[in-house]
Amino acid sequence: MRVLALGLDGADHELVTQLLSEGRLPTLARLAQEGSYGPLRSTVPAFTPTAWSSLLTGLNPGRHGIFNFSTNPNRGRARLESAASRSGAPIWRALGAAGLRSAFLFVPFTYPAEHIEGIVVTGYGGPARPEILPVAARERILAAHPDLVTAHHPMKERWWEDFEGYTGKLLRHVDEVADVCRLTMELEPDLSLLCVDFMSSDHAGHLAYNRLDPEHPAHDPAQAGDELVQVYEAVDRACGELIDFARERYGEEPTVLVLSDHGMKPIYWTFHLNRWLEENAHLRYRRRSLQPLKGGRLDYAAKVDQRLARTRRGYARRLDRLPFLPRPRAERAFADIDFGSTRAYAYASGGQLYLGEASGAVRDPHYLDRLAAELAEVRHPESGGPAFAVKRKEELFHGPFLGKAPELTLLPFDERIYVEASRRSWATSFERHERLDPAVSYGYSGHHGLTGILAAAGPGIAFGAVPETTEITQIGPTLCRLLGIELEGVDGAPIAEILAGGGEGRHVAAGAGHAGADESAYSAEEEAVILERLRDLGYE
Repeated sequence: MRVLALGLDGADHELVTQLLSEGRLPTLARLAQEGSYGPLRSTVPAFTPTAWSSLLTGLNPGRHGIFNFSTNPNRGRARLESAASRSGAPIWRALGAAGLRSAFLFVPFTYPAEHIEGIVVTGYGGPARPEILPVAARERILAAHPDLVTAHHPMKERWWEDFEGYTGKLLRHVDEVADVCRLTMELEPDLSLLCVDFMSSDHAGHLAYNRLDPEHPAHDPAQAGDELVQVYEAVDRACGELIDFARERYGEEPTVLVLSDHGMKPIYWTFHLNRWLEENAHLRYRRRSLQPLKGGRLDYAAKVDQRLARTRRGYARRLDRLPFLPRPRAERAFADIDFGSTRAYAYASGGQLYLGEASGAVRDPHYLDRLAAELAEVRHPESGGPAFAVKRKEELFHGPFLGKAPELTLLPFDERIYVEASRRSWATSFERHERLDPAVSYGYSGHHGLTGILAAAGPGIAFGAVPETTEITQIGPTLCRLLGIELEGVDGAPIAEILAGGGEGRHVAAGAGHAGADESAYSAEEEAVILERLRDLGYE
C-alpha cells in the first residue's frame, strides 16, 4: 500500500466546506465523494508546533511537552522548542522499525532532521533553509531548487507593500513543494508513506481574510480579493497532480489523506489578555527596567535584571524608586512584568494564562477559582453573552509535562475573537480589529481556529463521514494502521469509522522511551533570527 498524507496547512473546515459546495476544490471533492470527509479538531492551543507534534507522535501536549514555539522561561529553561526537545516517538521510527520507508517533506517541527528510513526535508519552525537528509536527496533536490525555503515569511517579504506579488510567491512555493514530492517519489521506489505540508495556505489565511470577507472590520471594497481561495485552489490542484503521479509511478492506486493541522478564522475582535489582567489588578508592569539595555554595553546587567525580576519578590518595586533608570520600551519585554507582584499573566497567543510563580499565586487554588470565575464573566463585545470557555489544564492535558502547561486557557465561544498576549499599553482590553498595521498587530486579519479538515479515499478507506469528535492525535495511529502497524502507548486511536476492514496490525511501542533534549537545537544566532521572526508573526 502507498499512502499520501497531504497537509493543507491551516485549512478551515467551514471555509473548505463552503468552497466544496461552490465547486472550487475538485480534488477534495472527489476524495469526499469516494471516501470520507469531515472536521479534524486540533490541539489546544491550536499552534503549529503543538498540533504537528501531536500528529507525529499521537500524544497530547502534556506528554510530548510542546505548548508553543518557545518555552515559558518561568516554567523551565528558556529556549526555542524543536523536534529535539519534543518527547515521544514520531511515527517514522515505527515505520522504519517495521521495514517501511517514508518521506516527511516540509512538515513543521521536524528540525533538526533525523536520519530515517527514507527522506526528510525540514519544515516551518526551524531555519528558513531546510535541512535535507540523506545527502543524495539533498543534492538532487537543491540542484532542482537552489533557493528552496521552508516557507515565505510574510514580514521578511514585506507583504503589505505588494500583496499581489507576495501571493505569487505563495503560489510558486506550492509548485516547488509539489515538485520536491515528485523528486522524492523518483528517489524512493519503495516508499510506503509520503507526508507533506503546504504552508502557503496558512500564511494566506493569516493575511487575506479581510480581503475575502466583506463583513470583516478591516475590509476595504477597493482592496477586495480572493487570494486566500487562490492558494487553497493551488494546493488542491497540486494534491490532485501528486495523486496522479503516485498512481503512475507506483502502478497502484494510492491511499490519500488530505488534512490540516488547525483551522483559520477571521479576526473581528482582539482581546488583549495581559491588558485585561492589568486592568483588573492581576498583573503589574515595572516602571523602571534594565531591559532596554539588552544587547548593548550593559547587556550582562540586563540579563541579571531579567532573572531577578522573574524570581525575586519586591525587586521590581525597589527599582521603580530609582528615577535615573530607563523606562520600559513600548513593546515591553517579558521581564518588564513585575512578577513579584503579578498573580497571573498571559504568555504566547491562544489564550494561555499562567499563575504567578514569584508572587506565590501558582500555589493558591482559591485564587485560581476566583480568576476563572472572573474570566468567565467577560462579555462578548457585540452579543453581550459570555465570551470565553475557561478551561483548566487538567481538563485539556495529561502527562509528565503538565507543569509546563498554562493553568487556564481561554477558548472563545465565537472564534472571530483573537486572544493575544502582547505587553503593549493598549487603551482597552477588547477592541474591534479594524486596523491592520504590521508594526502593531502584525497585519493579521485571520488567526488559528480549532477545526481543520480531513478527507480520505483509496484502498483501506471506508465511505462515509469523518466523526465530529475526530482529533489530530488520531492521524499518526491511523496512518500506521493503514500500513499494518498498531502503535502502543499513544493517546490517539486509529479512526475506525473511516477504515475499511483490515483489523489490527503489528504492535509497536511508540509512545514512550524518548525524552526531549534539554539543550536548544539552535545556535544563539539562529535563535535570535527565529525569535525575531516569531515575534513578527505574533507568536512571542
